[in-house]
Amino acid sequence: SMLMCVIVAFVGGFICIYAVGYMKAYHQHHTEYKDRSGFFFSMLFLFLGAMLGLVLSENLIWMYFFWEITSVISFLLIGYTRTEEAVHNSFRALWMNLLGGLGFAIAIAVAASTLGSAQLGDVVKAGSVIPIAMLALAGLTKSAQLPFSSWLLGAMVAPTPSSALLHSATMVKAGIYLLIRLAPALAGTLTGTMVSLIGGFTFIAASAMAIAQNDGKKVLAFSTISNLGLIVACAGIGAQETIWAGVLLMIFHAVSKSMLFQAVGSVENSLGSRDIEDMHGLLLRMPKLTYIIGIGIAGMYLAPFGMLISKWAALRAFVDAGNFLLVLFLAYGSAMTMLYWTKWLSKLVSMHHTKAAVKDITRKDQYLSMFVHSACMLLLCLLFPVVE
Repeated sequence: SMLMCVIVAFVGGFICIYAVGYMKAYHQHHTEYKDRSGFFFSMLFLFLGAMLGLVLSENLIWMYFFWEITSVISFLLIGYTRTEEAVHNSFRALWMNLLGGLGFAIAIAVAASTLGSAQLGDVVKAGSVIPIAMLALAGLTKSAQLPFSSWLLGAMVAPTPSSALLHSATMVKAGIYLLIRLAPALAGTLTGTMVSLIGGFTFIAASAMAIAQNDGKKVLAFSTISNLGLIVACAGIGAQETIWAGVLLMIFHAVSKSMLFQAVGSVENSLGSRDIEDMHGLLLRMPKLTYIIGIGIAGMYLAPFGMLISKWAALRAFVDAGNFLLVLFLAYGSAMTMLYWTKWLSKLVSMHHTKAAVKDITRKDQYLSMFVHSACMLLLCLLFPVVE
């Protein structure tokens, strides 16, 4: 809970700082959309407040209250532009998350009637099958695991700060947080096995789908779903080593993904496109943004950054647990992860002199957020033993 508070407050806070400059450039670039920046900012802050309430609550009823608030606010953020696609995607996100909320409500009712308690700690300690399974369902929908991942992909129509918030610090981490809290009750059970297999399959399937994407935000979306799948698999196994690996993955993913979404949003405002093919030779045209994207990508798959070390820890834990299907999922999924990140990185650094010059219109407050994220990514790498 304390770790989630730090992630929500730190990453979410800097996303809000970034959003101030971004929204001005966004509405200059997209004059067809009505400027409702005031509403957008209020929803960001309410979202962060709901997430802090969620992770600091031990009572399942209060958790459920904040859980549904995040679902409603994500619905409003995704539908910000009010286009037909945005409205459709926002309603899809709403009904999928409400489905998970229904599982949450059933868990509360069953726990209250059979255990006489609605405290999360009591439910985990008792290990009752139905409440644990229903809470796991809620966690799987919120963390966008297959077959519920389409709502997160649809969230890409929203302005970049909301994408960064939904994908890195808050919305999807709520599901991960719940599953990690449930991990002691999932260890060695049928529910835990199902959760770990769903997570492992989501990891390899989303990694495969990311290879074919050229839209920068879609690559990040599939990568998010993929990494969340790996954390879910770790939570489903429920061993001490897998929980350690899952928590580390959560930390590095939050910082790296937030930074990458912000950088891609700034590139889109300056370049007029977020297509990876249009980012040929970006190192020569927008060097600062390219370095930021490069650090973010390196943090996701290169040594000595913690994401790679966390995957190694997860691999060892899967081997120790004797779950060789998850070992295969992790090995082949990681190979595909390397493929799409290397593809993107090579586009950025290719020396392409025929492209037209681009004016970087990224504001100082946006760069402040991205530079702080970059520094944190490098510090997390250097201070990895301390974080561990």
